[in-house]
Amino acid sequence: MREGEKLDELFILKKGWVIATREEENGRPHIPTVYHPGDIIGLSDAAFAETPNTTVAATRLVVCRFPRERLTDVLNQSPRISGLILALSMIDQAMMNDRVVVSRRTDGYLRLVLFLLQTMSRLRLMEPLLRDQFHCPLTQEQIGAATGLSAVHVSRSVKKLLELGLIERHKRFFRLKDEDGLNRLVGYVNRYERLDLSWVPEAA
Repeated sequence: MREGEKLDELFILKKGWVIATREEENGRPHIPTVYHPGDIIGLSDAAFAETPNTTVAATRLVVCRFPRERLTDVLNQSPRISGLILALSMIDQAMMNDRVVVSRRTDGYLRLVLFLLQTMSRLRLMEPLLRDQFHCPLTQEQIGAATGLSAVHVSRSVKKLLELGLIERHKRFFRLKDEDGLNRLVGYVNRYERLDLSWVPEAA
């Protein structure tokens, strides 16, 4: 999907990583969303006549196509799915607010810390046995575009976290060596935990 195009299909991501990107006024790329397995690509764009972002595969993908026009049937027939979609949008908004709060702090490397923690939390939803490391296919430039840092600043931030003994990195793998320590740095709250979905209608 390209920015400015009409959205005809949604995609349920079953395997792989996808990034949504757009170009800022200064010409620098910005990545507002990174999609992981289990996410619905295009759902946040369904309210718009034209897609606000260009969607790019970061890895090989396995997806399930879903016509946008079918959303009407799904929402009419299943109040529970409607409620869960609303809950997901609430979680996304809370995580975005967390990123805004951290971005206001002077230590830029904390943005990388939050990126790593939020990514790990999201991946564990589909891989509950995931321990302390994950494969990140994004380049330093792409991580920078997702966190508001330059590629150079991402490199310096990684180096700082390595020196503090909080993470380890081997090629494209990040290991959260001291996850509790990382949590304390940014006051991290896992937005996927302790959810109250009692208000979501039961399945018919």
